[in-house]
Amino acid sequence: MNLSSNIFSIDLSFDQFNIQRTVWSDGKLDELRKTHNQHYSFFKKGDHIYISPGEDNLPLLGEMVTINVEDEPLIISSLVRHIFFRAFKNQFPKIKPTFNPFTFPSSKEEHNLIVQELPDGLKTAISYKKLNEIDFKRSEINGKKKILLIISSSYKWALRQNCQKLQEQGFDITTLEVAKLIKYENSQEVVAPRFQAIGRVLSVNDAIATVETNEGNQDINLKDLFLNKTHDNIKLYLEFILGTSRAESILAAVKQKEFSRYDPNILNKEIAQLSRVISGLEYKNGDGFTFNISQNSSVAFPSLRLESPKYLFDVSSTKTDPSPIKGLAQFGPYDYGKFFEVSHPRVLVVCHKNSSGAFTQFLGRLKDGFNEAPTFTQGMVKLYRLHAIDFHFVEVESFDKKGFMAAIQQAVELPNKDFDIAIVETKEEFKRNSPAEDIYWLAKSYLLRHGITVQFIKEANARNPKFILDSCALQMYAKLGGTPWILPSSPNIAHELIIGIGSTLIRDNIYAGAQQHKVVGITTFFNADGKYIFSNRSKEVAYQDYFQELLTSLKGSIDTISNEQAWNDGEIVRIIFHVFKPMKDLEVDVVGELIAQYPQYEIKFAFVSFGEHHPYIIFDLDQRGISSRYSNYVKGKLTPARGTNLMLEPGICLLQLKGPEDVKTDRQGFTGPLLIRIHRRSTFTDATYIVQQVYRLTNISYRTFKPSQLPVTLFYASLITEQLNKLKAVDGWDASFIKSLRNRKWFI
Repeated sequence: MNLSSNIFSIDLSFDQFNIQRTVWSDGKLDELRKTHNQHYSFFKKGDHIYISPGEDNLPLLGEMVTINVEDEPLIISSLVRHIFFRAFKNQFPKIKPTFNPFTFPSSKEEHNLIVQELPDGLKTAISYKKLNEIDFKRSEINGKKKILLIISSSYKWALRQNCQKLQEQGFDITTLEVAKLIKYENSQEVVAPRFQAIGRVLSVNDAIATVETNEGNQDINLKDLFLNKTHDNIKLYLEFILGTSRAESILAAVKQKEFSRYDPNILNKEIAQLSRVISGLEYKNGDGFTFNISQNSSVAFPSLRLESPKYLFDVSSTKTDPSPIKGLAQFGPYDYGKFFEVSHPRVLVVCHKNSSGAFTQFLGRLKDGFNEAPTFTQGMVKLYRLHAIDFHFVEVESFDKKGFMAAIQQAVELPNKDFDIAIVETKEEFKRNSPAEDIYWLAKSYLLRHGITVQFIKEANARNPKFILDSCALQMYAKLGGTPWILPSSPNIAHELIIGIGSTLIRDNIYAGAQQHKVVGITTFFNADGKYIFSNRSKEVAYQDYFQELLTSLKGSIDTISNEQAWNDGEIVRIIFHVFKPMKDLEVDVVGELIAQYPQYEIKFAFVSFGEHHPYIIFDLDQRGISSRYSNYVKGKLTPARGTNLMLEPGICLLQLKGPEDVKTDRQGFTGPLLIRIHRRSTFTDATYIVQQVYRLTNISYRTFKPSQLPVTLFYASLITEQLNKLKAVDGWDASFIKSLRNRKWFI
């Protein structure tokens, strides 16, 4: 592979440097910025304010001290950020960027995706522009501390008219979300202001809007308010000005252009163009601190040699295959025989009478196979080694909520009809309703509380099931409690437990000042071979009580697992925690308390966090893409092979999990790598082992036969969290209903 990236190295040619500083006191930093911001930059670290003069021969504002580059990475990165900002502003005085992160809109017309679609009267009012972002990250490569520059971009909406102008046009802002413009008092001439969402408009009286905020209702002048820059608000405004049909046409054209702009060839080219500009600037302050930015992207990071996982289909560890679907067809599921209890499932099927023909045909193909589906010719009975499947078929007259639910309830209450799973027809338009009114969530809630897992099928898929039969049968088998395959594990003297920790914050809104009222924790538990043990949901508690509740919940689960798996005193136990975000020291301390409660075991632990939203991109310049079997497009251009990885520094790894063959269509754009961090306070820190394990655990979700973008530990936690949040809105739902489904993947 010929790898490239959006990461550029910043090079310092010295080991020591001189910098001015003065002792910090309350209000002094603001005073310095107010008086000297035009020619100096200031930042605080510890008990000092550090000073960077923008030009030579400016008066000293503090004492001069000498600092070693290796000793003060925070001061280095702050200096680099401030000097970069000043150099950019000197070169491009008409551009007003934000500072941290450093962002600025592109001035190229092709980077405003809506301008050509708008009539002349709106071209200056609305934009959907590319926003360039430049960030600085600390790194350590081969033991040497480095500062890296990362170039990324996104597209952002803008509606430049304030709410007073909108009112004058007759546009009703009542019920819409609004924002205020926050300006930086001492930097208005050089730093762009930012928008802060504050609340929802309750009413408008003349020039004053009453806004519902997290500090109560506030009366605010319309000229000081702007609509939140969201797609929905832009759509409403366009519909008001141009009508629904024209607005939808414009937004559809913009979406198509956006697909094109995220073509990896274009992304890579535009990153290279911007890097040439910024690498050509002079970066130097008045005290002689200087650096260079490489024009060429860097991939000079260590990488790990990862093994592609095989799939295991028997407890004796002899039946393996590199393909899950081929292994399943040859050997049957991992738990075939005495380990799977539902070999003759009873299935409730509910569909509309107008779809009954499609569904009866679908059920026949699901049960016995379909020759037009190349990976599902055997059918579910033979593929999963079932004895038989019994279907109980129910037709409904309409999708009226009351009648539909009555039909399901009547079937479930039939004597001698203890169903294991249900197949229920659903429609895309159901999603427009709230969960409390949505047949999908009402049916799921009712069936789960009766211990019946659910598989939803759309009519279109029932009529043309060629591409969904294999994944549908896979999900159903997992929802019945089955384990289609696991991952072979090497002999190990340590017991190993992998715990996915997810949580959901229950808050009123997204506006400034919103309080995080309550939090619910979701934990999933897996063995080293990726076998799902069970999941657990903590109580809904106030945020300040969350960590204690998490501790209690984890202890109860570990007690259960240690008893079931017969951990013996003195044995080595390795617990690896997977979390969605970097753990704070407070959270680590809570888990440390947990570990301390098991002195009878020799426990090593690791805290591993994952980030999908970060600025890093990796390209493979030799990858020209793969032609699709089903149409004439080429997918996966410049996409690195699955498993490509870069160790940005010890304990921090970029791992590419979607290779060119995993890209579904050319409209999917470019999928970046997963960012993996091992917390510095972990006692188990083998990065190669941990990253390899993460790579393996993306192959075992049972939602499809393809790998996922997250390890199953967190993928399951996110699915459970999302569904419990929806189910919570349904009358009569209680999360305790799922306790009876302990080993069944009801949520996939």
